[in-house]
Amino acid sequence: MYEDEIKELFIKATNQLVGMKDEVMSNYAEMKEMLFGTAELEAEQENLETEINEIAGLIEDCVNENARVALNQTEYEERYNALVARFDKANARLEEVKQEVVERPAKGMQVERFLHELEKVGIIDELEDDLFMGLVDVIEVWHDKKVVRFKDGSEVEV
Repeated sequence: MYEDEIKELFIKATNQLVGMKDEVMSNYAEMKEMLFGTAELEAEQENLETEINEIAGLIEDCVNENARVALNQTEYEERYNALVARFDKANARLEEVKQEVVERPAKGMQVERFLHELEKVGIIDELEDDLFMGLVDVIEVWHDKKVVRFKDGSEVEV
């Protein structure tokens, strides 16, 4: 694609988006907490941390019991391995949750910057570099269609 074609795509897509500006702003206000809030994740994080501590205690008890009492080693290993697998699964989920707790507010800030830029924009007839950088995430071009994806996640097929 040539630069002029990219500019044309941007102008068409941005003008379509401007036409939906009120709807986009309203949808964001309604969906903000669901998309970028972390209260549920923080509660899950706390529950996972509690669960991990409990499982660690069970693993320690299991090891101590094996050290004090003659146990069937096959049964001990099965019990120990099951606890370790449970611990690893909870720990992996905890890492995912922690990552999401960090990423969600960052995504929310990106969308808010996008909306701030969109709020200032009217119908355009030429490309402005700052506007392009503030609004566009990516432009995808295939042989049969072209899509402009904006930083709020919305897409406009041009």
